[in-house]
Amino acid sequence: MPIIAAGGIADGAGMAAVFAAGAEGIQMGTRFVSSLESPVHDNFKNKIIDSGIDGTYILNKKSKPVIRALKSHLTKEINDKGEMDMTALINIKDLYFGGDMEAAPALSGQSSGLINEIKPVKQIINEIIKDFNSICDSMRELKF
Repeated sequence: MPIIAAGGIADGAGMAAVFAAGAEGIQMGTRFVSSLESPVHDNFKNKIIDSGIDGTYILNKKSKPVIRALKSHLTKEINDKGEMDMTALINIKDLYFGGDMEAAPALSGQSSGLINEIKPVKQIINEIIKDFNSICDSMRELKF
C-alpha cells in the first residue's frame, strides 16, 4: 500500500524529507491553491504569499475538526475563543471566489511560509522535481 505524505510540503526539500521517511508520493494543497491556475481569488493567493512561517493559526483545538487557517481578524477571534462553530464556514465561497478574506477561515497549511510567488503549476512541479533530484544526488555523495 503506497504512503502519500501531506502537510507542510511545498518544495523539493520537503519532498525529499518525506521520501526519506518512507513516503512514495506527496500531496500539496497550499502550494497549488496559490498557483496561477488555481480558481481561488487573487486575494487568497496573495495572502498565502504574504504570510510568513507564522502566518497561520491552528483553530478549533478544543473540538473537531482541528484546522489550520491564515491569520485574519476572523481567525484571531476564533483562535482566542478556542472553538469554532462550523457556521464560520458558511460564506466560504465569498472567500474563495469573491476574495473576502474575512468571510470564512482561509484554510492553508504552515507551508504558506515557504511560498513567495504565484507560479504556473508546470513550473511548480518542474522546480520541485529538480530540487528533489538535486537533494537526492547530493545525499548519494555523503559518506557515513
